Amino acid sequence: MMFKPLKDITVLDLTQVLAGPFGSYQLSFLGAKIIKIENPDQGDWARKGGDDKELSDNLMGTSFLVQNSNKRSIRLDLKNNTGKSIFKRLAIKADVIIENMTPGKFAKLGFSFDNLKKLNPKIILCAISAYGQNGDLGVRPAYDHVIQAASGIMSTTGTNITGPLKVGAPYIDYATGLNAAFAITAAISNLQKDETAQWLDVSMYDTSLMLMSSLVSTSINSDVILKPKGNEAWSGSPSSGCFEASCGNLLAIAANTESQFNMLCKTIFEKKENYTEKWMDINYRKKHQNTLRNKIGLVIKTNTAEFWERKLNDNFVPASKVKAFKEVVFENHFKQRKNWIKSYLEKYEKSYMVPSLSFKVNNSKIDKITPPPELGENTAEILEEFNFTKFEIKKFFNKKVAF
Repeated sequence: MMFKPLKDITVLDLTQVLAGPFGSYQLSFLGAKIIKIENPDQGDWARKGGDDKELSDNLMGTSFLVQNSNKRSIRLDLKNNTGKSIFKRLAIKADVIIENMTPGKFAKLGFSFDNLKKLNPKIILCAISAYGQNGDLGVRPAYDHVIQAASGIMSTTGTNITGPLKVGAPYIDYATGLNAAFAITAAISNLQKDETAQWLDVSMYDTSLMLMSSLVSTSINSDVILKPKGNEAWSGSPSSGCFEASCGNLLAIAANTESQFNMLCKTIFEKKENYTEKWMDINYRKKHQNTLRNKIGLVIKTNTAEFWERKLNDNFVPASKVKAFKEVVFENHFKQRKNWIKSYLEKYEKSYMVPSLSFKVNNSKIDKITPPPELGENTAEILEEFNFTKFEIKKFFNKKVAF
């Protein structure tokens, strides 16, 4: 894949765990050179996570592998004055710095935005945090599920019986990473017009709320109190939602438009007399939605979710069986999209499938990836690239400041 618009960009990535590393990982596929700056003890916390004990014990856990390919690693002690001096020299030549410390902590280390732009007048500093760089909650720490609670999304899940439920995947972390990559790419583009330093404030809280924009706007602009919908569609369409099939699996249907509802009826009801013309009136459907959903549910339960998925889609009614991950990743369509790529760990003689970009350019695919780095694997070569002498580098290693 030759689409590398950021090939001349160098990123200093001080982030760890998920949101920040995933953001810089996305930038790497656009050609950016990512230098992962890690604390000298155990590096990124994610290095010890995952389900492969051998890799976790060697600080290459699967939780780390997913978002850290295409990067190089340097161990650097930023609490040490020499370490801080090294970082300043890196920052002078870098284009982007990404950090996800508690707001104010990076500045206390001596790297406030004002200080950094004195070193590098064109620097882009992207600060990723839980709640943002200001506001009453700004200094609070958080993780994905805490932000799901704080931003209100859990209040929209589940039912009156189950109560609020956490969304299964840490999707706010991933979305925040994508949001950061988007902000950084925009800032890089802006440098072509305005060659001044830029400070980007990206938070998990803001990202989560933006992902629910219509619900947030409804709450601000009306007296409507949003209630959990369970597996029903947020559109409120009585012919959309999840229905149990004969196999016990759920089938998600979205017959939102008049034409889709018409085709739904023609597809699932064998005879026209099985449904009344009154159902063609959207207001009638809403007034009698429980009756309609029961009628649809009784028919869906006569066959499997796979059967109805094929039959409805053949008639242009959006539908899908509610699938487990193991079903998804072994489907032909998943393989045909070619968005996941093999990362081979030669030292451990293991390979691991990891994500690439979630979009395609001119129908191309990414077929090459550099495996994630060992902790501090590239320290010496990176320092040499930034014009440190071999004598300086040896001294840094001996003092365990950069190694």
